[in-house]
Amino acid sequence: MDGKHRVFIVDDDQDLVEIMRSVMEAAGYEVVTAGSAREAMERMEAASPHVILLDVMMEDTVAGFRVVNFLRDFETYPQNRKYEKIPIMMLTSIQQRTGMKFSQDAGSRLLPIDAFIEKPIKPRALLDRVAQLLAQQ
Repeated sequence: MDGKHRVFIVDDDQDLVEIMRSVMEAAGYEVVTAGSAREAMERMEAASPHVILLDVMMEDTVAGFRVVNFLRDFETYPQNRKYEKIPIMMLTSIQQRTGMKFSQDAGSRLLPIDAFIEKPIKPRALLDRVAQLLAQQ
């Protein structure tokens, strides 16, 4: 690796992915993307991310939660313990669409992620939050 932090953006909204890619690359990050939960799980090892930006609702309303389960359920997926320290930040509009709030559960056993951010997010806020997550590693 050349010293750049690698961000894995997982979202089915390709316009948003390209915006986030532009913001992250302009700040010096390397970016890898996936357009679905399935693709994210298939590409995780090759992506070798330092931080994951993950949408909740992709091919279905709980697709992002499947990715979290895949990465954090070490009883079912013991081979994924290597991803244990990679921060996961969920970016979603689920609250706007459904009224459900998950942020209070972030970091819990129920939702073992490191941050939960509602879309839309301003570029500076995105960069600041990613930097914070990477600093905690």
